[in-house]
Amino acid sequence: MRGLGFKSLLQSFRRDGFLGLLNIFGLSIGITMSVLVVWYIQYNVSFDTHHPERENIYRLVSKDINDGNLSFGNLLPMAEAIRTDYPREGIVAGMSLPRNYQVTFNHSELNIKASVVDTEIFEILDFQLQAGSSASVLTEPNNAIVTNSCAKKLFGSENPFGQVFSLKSFEGEILFTVKGVMKDYPSNSEFKPEVLLSWQSMNPHDWREKWWWGGTCIFVKVVNTEQKSNLEQKINTILDRHNAPYVKGRYEYQLLPLKGSHFRTDIDNAFSPAISSRLLWTLGIVALFIIGIACINFISLAFSQSEKNAKEAGIRKVSGASQNDLTIRFLTTTLQKALFAVLPATVFITFLSEPFKNLAQIDSTSPFNNPMIWFLIVGMILLTGLLSGFYPAVSLAKSNPVEVLYNKQNKNTSMRFFRNTLVVIQLVIANILIIASFFIFKQITFMKNHDLGFNKEGLIALEVSDLDSDWEKRIQKVKVLEQEIMKHSASGDIMGMCETEAIPGSGFKNAFTVYEPNNWDSFSATSVGIDENYSSLFEIPLAEGKNFGRDISSEKDAVLINETFKRQLNWNSIEDKHLTLFNKNYKIPVIGVLKDVHINSLNQAIPPMIYRYKENAYPEYLVFRIKKGKE
Repeated sequence: MRGLGFKSLLQSFRRDGFLGLLNIFGLSIGITMSVLVVWYIQYNVSFDTHHPERENIYRLVSKDINDGNLSFGNLLPMAEAIRTDYPREGIVAGMSLPRNYQVTFNHSELNIKASVVDTEIFEILDFQLQAGSSASVLTEPNNAIVTNSCAKKLFGSENPFGQVFSLKSFEGEILFTVKGVMKDYPSNSEFKPEVLLSWQSMNPHDWREKWWWGGTCIFVKVVNTEQKSNLEQKINTILDRHNAPYVKGRYEYQLLPLKGSHFRTDIDNAFSPAISSRLLWTLGIVALFIIGIACINFISLAFSQSEKNAKEAGIRKVSGASQNDLTIRFLTTTLQKALFAVLPATVFITFLSEPFKNLAQIDSTSPFNNPMIWFLIVGMILLTGLLSGFYPAVSLAKSNPVEVLYNKQNKNTSMRFFRNTLVVIQLVIANILIIASFFIFKQITFMKNHDLGFNKEGLIALEVSDLDSDWEKRIQKVKVLEQEIMKHSASGDIMGMCETEAIPGSGFKNAFTVYEPNNWDSFSATSVGIDENYSSLFEIPLAEGKNFGRDISSEKDAVLINETFKRQLNWNSIEDKHLTLFNKNYKIPVIGVLKDVHINSLNQAIPPMIYRYKENAYPEYLVFRIKKGKE
């Protein structure tokens, strides 16, 4: 068994020349692309798998009966109502969506993401405390739990336990004491607030009556599916039994398993962006195609090189080499070639992993930390090495050495058939990928060129929600910021500016139940606060009526609507028309209709919209239109 080291591999490189190197390079590219795709898939599939008994954990989803909209965000008193009304029907906990808060410690100001939680959350989700007691730490007001990384950011090398920091909230500044420290969350966790705040501290004293206040995610842990079904039915009776006039009869509820909720792109108010399961399936198929093409290409080129090996096989057979010796030699050489392809693939993956991670929003250090990636690489090496080496090796080892040396060996029809089959499969896969690429190109072209209802060119949005968590102070700071920006826009590079509560694509947080006062039909409408410059800056035409005016105080309590909402209301004209918000005693005039605008993905219908004047809302964004060429 001599000559099975790398000497035979070097001889093969010399004999194969550039084509052999090209073969290895092609396999390296295939390994690289498949590893990146599988890394992305595996990262998303593994979301929230670390929670114990996750098969018994559910999330409460509300369905708006008016428009069918689904949301993880629920009414503020709901978790407490479920616990109170059905105390033996499982463990129930509320947790607010993370918000940016301004925190002050030792005169240093930082922005942190914090959630307000029930103490029961520790019985459901795997939040691991390293200091403090999960049973009692948040039962007292003004207590907080911080993650290890947040503790270092806030307190440096100081012991975080017992430290006091100031947090700006709607009610002003609140002092919190750190009574617990948690391990940092796994990278594949959806729920990753930096700080957990006690329920009593952040919610108003009358929070049990605020049935119109949404945004609380509710988790339920049950014993079995039967208990889940019973509780789901009971939850749907709560609004009828509680004093909830604004939302009574508006919502239906369902308990969605935690497992798989990361893939529900149709549900609003998720902690992190959801990923379509169809996308993962598509990428998985693409990865298989890439692996298949890379392997087939390597095998086909190896087969084409096997004729060059024929004379070498004949000489070795004449010299006394056995059939097994020749078979093992060829298999070893092809396996070494496949293994050699891992070296450039490793370089490519290392170079591409960081930009790919940023593009795909993967919160993971490296694909090489994932055991599945190594299984994939080893599997590709064994598959290509054995398939490309075994069949030619056996065929040549069985051949007559004299006929081989004099080029009189019969053409192996079975080998030729196998090679032709591989070529056909390769062409089929390539054509499928080309057709798929064509459809993807058509979709991208459609999205790029489709009329969104506004002119997006030259628009730049500046998020101002972090300027101050105090709403009134934020409004003043935004005004100062606007004035300063306009002072420096004398060059004409900034063509216009407006304030708005949300921008297309960012997620519109507010939706109101609206009544038509003539017949008291109810509608659900998405709402956004804007100023008088919004429609002109975004270049959204008025379909009817007029826009807000800066100096007309009587119009500041009025609203604009979009064309979709006008059609739903079945109005021929908005003249002398009013809407009623929240309850039947609050009537507001409708003064204008804006053309429809896509605010979400193009696969979602344009919702009915209400535009409120900025004095009845809070600024989240400053939007500028920049002169062409100055972006």
